[in-house]
Amino acid sequence: MRQSGQAWSVRQCASILWAALWFPATRRARATLRELASHEAFDALARLLAGTVTDNWRAVGEPSVERLRSALTVAKPQPSALDLAVLLRQVLRREYARRERRADPSVHVAHPRLAGFRDWSRVGLAATPERHGWRVSARSWSPEWLPGLQGRGVDDDAASEDQRRAFGGEGCQGDPFLAAVGRDTYRSRGQRAAVRAALSTPPGATLVIALPTGEGKSLIFQLVHAVGFVGDAALTESGVSLVIVPTVALGVNHEEEAVTVCGLAPPLAYQGGSDAANATIAERIAAGTQGLCFASPEAACGPLRSALRRAAETGRLRALVVDEAHLVDQWGTDFRTEFQELSGLRRELLSLAPSDRMPRTLLLSATLTDASLETLNALFGAEQNFGSVAAVRLRPEPDYWVAPCQQEGQVERVLEAMHHVPRPAVLYVTRVEDAEAWQGRLRAVGFSRVQMLHGKTPREARERIVAQWREGLLDIVVGTSAFGLGIDYAHARSVVHACVPETLDRFYQEVGRGGRDGRASLSLIVPTPSDLGTAEALNQQKLISVDRGLERWAALFAGKQVLSDGRIAVRVDGSPGTTEDDIDMNGQRNADWNLRTLALMARSGLIRLEGAPRPPLAERGDWIAVEICEESHLARTVWEEKVERARREARDARERNLRLMRRFLAADECPATILEDLYGREGVARACSRCATCRSDPSRRRPESPLGEPSAPWRLPLPPLLARLLDADRRLLVLYPANEAGPAASRRLGDSLERMHRMGLAKVVLLGEAPFEMDRVLRFAASRPVFVSRLPNLAHSRLPAGPELVIAGLSATLSTSSLAPDPDRARVILAPDGIASPSGHPLREVFGGRILTIDEFHARIAE
Repeated sequence: MRQSGQAWSVRQCASILWAALWFPATRRARATLRELASHEAFDALARLLAGTVTDNWRAVGEPSVERLRSALTVAKPQPSALDLAVLLRQVLRREYARRERRADPSVHVAHPRLAGFRDWSRVGLAATPERHGWRVSARSWSPEWLPGLQGRGVDDDAASEDQRRAFGGEGCQGDPFLAAVGRDTYRSRGQRAAVRAALSTPPGATLVIALPTGEGKSLIFQLVHAVGFVGDAALTESGVSLVIVPTVALGVNHEEEAVTVCGLAPPLAYQGGSDAANATIAERIAAGTQGLCFASPEAACGPLRSALRRAAETGRLRALVVDEAHLVDQWGTDFRTEFQELSGLRRELLSLAPSDRMPRTLLLSATLTDASLETLNALFGAEQNFGSVAAVRLRPEPDYWVAPCQQEGQVERVLEAMHHVPRPAVLYVTRVEDAEAWQGRLRAVGFSRVQMLHGKTPREARERIVAQWREGLLDIVVGTSAFGLGIDYAHARSVVHACVPETLDRFYQEVGRGGRDGRASLSLIVPTPSDLGTAEALNQQKLISVDRGLERWAALFAGKQVLSDGRIAVRVDGSPGTTEDDIDMNGQRNADWNLRTLALMARSGLIRLEGAPRPPLAERGDWIAVEICEESHLARTVWEEKVERARREARDARERNLRLMRRFLAADECPATILEDLYGREGVARACSRCATCRSDPSRRRPESPLGEPSAPWRLPLPPLLARLLDADRRLLVLYPANEAGPAASRRLGDSLERMHRMGLAKVVLLGEAPFEMDRVLRFAASRPVFVSRLPNLAHSRLPAGPELVIAGLSATLSTSSLAPDPDRARVILAPDGIASPSGHPLREVFGGRILTIDEFHARIAE
């Protein structure tokens, strides 16, 4: 054959013929898609690599096999031969681990997309020519610059895809309302505790939720939309929950998930440059029909503010949710001060809402240091209705590797790593110019499924990159710290740092992009001395000095306007001082410094930010309402005491965080120990992954500490209608005939429980096997915030405190404590007639409180 004067080889002709046979066969087989796992998936992939026409299939439970299968058949973006070779290596190392590392697998490769590849050794593959292809096997990657290998390859654990963290399972049974978002169980006990605490939050209150990466914080605001809060009237057809996100990419990610899970109609994400969609969002917020909205703090405090005010006034603003809430402390003081201005927006919206329909505030994060929690309390907890729930467990997935080097060696080492580490992989850098340089290097050596995402990436590109990442169409993303915030792609296997993060907290957040499926992942950091210098410079955030801050505040206060309620409004875009050099200073940078001054004063307790003045002031400018909390707010002595203390605490917390990062880089102690020092030994459950310490001496591996299930900080109220059912001791015993609990009785009980829910009941405890058909009894709870626990004993309950219904089965045992009067506990006990008390006597004879038959109970409820 000839084309354009070029001779075609026999192999190329065979490849074309193979493709001509394969792709039509694939189309014909689509209707008979098979799902394969374990060795069957590997065998099918081996046939695909060998050029054998097979039926249509996909791998399940084998992410690396499925990634390579998809890459070999996908049309766009088509991977390069180098991309495919790295994926092949990953599959072979996975298969080696599946065979318990006893037999090295090999495959015959004759696929047309690898026909011209020859650089096998660079990606850790050994290839021997065979007829019409190559016999390929994988070698251990053991570079000299990574010590402590102990006969294992650097990527062996991550490529093995071993399960390190289980989701769901025993003890994670779901509440009925999970059906509203297509679920039936929780991912963990921590997620269950977080959801129950969130949905129990009283009107106007603030709840901080710390839940590990990968355990589903997004479920919380999805359920807020789908089922509402305890005590609220049903608002599933209307209402607005505003979710503050730090990046557009995260907003787009949440939008896509909410459209699928909640059935909402886009647009949901407020994005710069989308004027028509943004106008639609604002109109729907004002009307109270938006459902969920994802927006930046700048959008919430700016163009969406008016619409949010109107939603609050009509009681249709359900919740203000801040995702990645640790950024309020990390970014809001020096960078993007709107994160801290959110506290003023919140107070403004609370003041507008009806007292029984004030929006709740939920602050979500994977990890929170003590300093971050104190900042959140100072900004969002002034009303004293502030609580927190934490179920944080250190990540068991990462296999930590540290490889310090000089500047000239970093590029070579990182490139070698990117030729070996399992995919998908994230390469983190600190600066935009570094991201651009690394994308160029990776593409220059032959990687094609690589993209770059940072703060300056255009909106359209961000959306495309996030979509490709989530769909598994990218193998490498080069990113700065903003990439990955909350983006829930489960199967990332490797996180490589060609930089030093300015805090250990940032590093741990970024490492958390890998292994979100609970399988082993790889963390490799290749730091240089100049990277440490960059980290130190970033760590030293600029906090305005006492002298300059007091001068700015004096100027702002001098130009104040007194509002009708006694508060004041200051103009944040006003001049920063009264000196000749200051009078003409204006612009966004000046306004940012004024906002930093106000944020620092709020953290110091001198003022409280209240949002935009109402009604709006006639004088033009960017005004913010302020409540004075310290009478001597202009006194230097007060600034030197309170403001300087806040500055010092913030500086000390940052410096300590960097010191912990340095300790990690020294690689001479267990990372779990360092992370416990960062987040507090009492605040996290220990989980030891793998590091240099335990690789060199497995006996030094530390045991895991258990993670208990926290309870909500709130006590559910006892509404008057519900209280009328109970006796003076807040008890009621309802006896049912055990032989009359069939479908009709179950439906009738369900009707009564639904009425009780409307009265305010939100807790149901099942003791033993009840004769009722619980699916019928709890059918109403599929879309209502009703918490249901099946327990062997009431002492095991982790439900929020408050009134509850206990349904005791025929074999249930009621303890003395569960029957005794308790002024802090309201309880309705539904038990079989004839059940015995702990003393052995019939319960009806010794209970001592109000007793009803099941028929009397139904009648009383129906009144």
